[in-house]
Amino acid sequence: MDVESPSLARIKIKFPDDMWISEIFKDFPDIKMQISYFLPYDLEKSIGNSIIEILYHDIDSIMEIITRHPSVFELSILEREDTRIKFNIKTKDPYLLYAIIKCGVLVNFPVNVREGHAFWKLIAKRERIDKLLSLFEQKNITFDLLRIGKSAYNLENEESKLSLEEVRVLEKAIERGFFEVPRKVSLEDLAIILDKSKSALSVMLRKIIKKKIVMIE
Repeated sequence: MDVESPSLARIKIKFPDDMWISEIFKDFPDIKMQISYFLPYDLEKSIGNSIIEILYHDIDSIMEIITRHPSVFELSILEREDTRIKFNIKTKDPYLLYAIIKCGVLVNFPVNVREGHAFWKLIAKRERIDKLLSLFEQKNITFDLLRIGKSAYNLENEESKLSLEEVRVLEKAIERGFFEVPRKVSLEDLAIILDKSKSALSVMLRKIIKKKIVMIE
């Protein structure tokens, strides 16, 4: 029985230049931003869905840049004050999320963003964290490992456990390259391989990812 204690890693990651987050930090470097969560929205089209909160004295200028950015598919405002805005945004930039899924690493949300860098807290067995960081290096993702040590979080809690069928589906999706960028197998073809409907597989994958990959604090 594997009783290895999970590790907690704190890392600083620079967002790719073609992301809307990088764009706004170029013009407004002193923004305060927090990502409440980031999960897949449309697995077929590789669109992610996140909730973002920004504090700044000129919200209008920031939102103008975001809404015009080519990586943004949809945006809806949830809360707004003079110097604070919270919104739901759907964007096509799956790489960081897919790398986490592929390596089986939990993200402890919320994630703070400063000067175009995300400060992540990652929880997993040490070998999985090492695999993720190696993947970042291979893909030329700029990051700094700030700290790593033991975590008190229990990776075997009931809420995160997968059924045997969910384990089979996740392993097959990773094996076939569904979480690669660019993707090696489509959602439709993966559904055929797994003998499921495309819609049923999409629902199951989102449920698996939420249970096993992302942890909301």
